[in-house]
Amino acid sequence: LIPLGKLKARIGELDKYRDKTVVVVCRSGNRSGSATALLTKAGFTDVYNMAGGVMAWQSSKLPLSK
Repeated sequence: LIPLGKLKARIGELDKYRDKTVVVVCRSGNRSGSATALLTKAGFTDVYNMAGGVMAWQSSKLPLSK
């Protein structure tokens, strides 16, 4: 869990995932969209934004871990 405002400074923590599939999630999908763009610009090759975020997940009646 890395807040968007700290992602640029902490991106090195994610280096081991640079060539793996990465799904970025936030509450609504907006911040994760920005994070997805930042990761792609940093050379991550397979990055996806979960459109609609956790709110869309819940609206679809999909389970959440507690």
